[in-house]
Amino acid sequence: MQKLQRFLYGRYGTDSLNLALLISGVVLSLLGSLFFRPFYFLADLLLIYVLFRSFSRNIPARQRENQAFLKLWTPIKSWFRFQKQKLSQRKIYKYFRCPSCKQQLRAPRGKGKIQVTCQKCHHVFVKKT
Repeated sequence: MQKLQRFLYGRYGTDSLNLALLISGVVLSLLGSLFFRPFYFLADLLLIYVLFRSFSRNIPARQRENQAFLKLWTPIKSWFRFQKQKLSQRKIYKYFRCPSCKQQLRAPRGKGKIQVTCQKCHHVFVKKT
């Protein structure tokens, strides 16, 4: 056990990019087994890269890679989280956009026509909820 701990000391470990690559590798492996054999090769390359990143001692380079991934992934993740929130609250709130700045707004359903003031641009307009 101590030999394993000494081996892993100073290694990068895992992060969000490794998790995304691992999931992609497993999905490609399943697709390769069902449909198209070259997906196996791509899945193997991804899984080897996951191991390389996990055991790497070049921690600053792995952190830069992860930050670049998070810069791309965070807006996508936020969009899906917002869509889930809209779906779960669709009976309580009505979602709409400001005609001036296109900011996403919400108002309680069943209030009839209401006067809405956009919090971003302070544009005032009437909306039916």
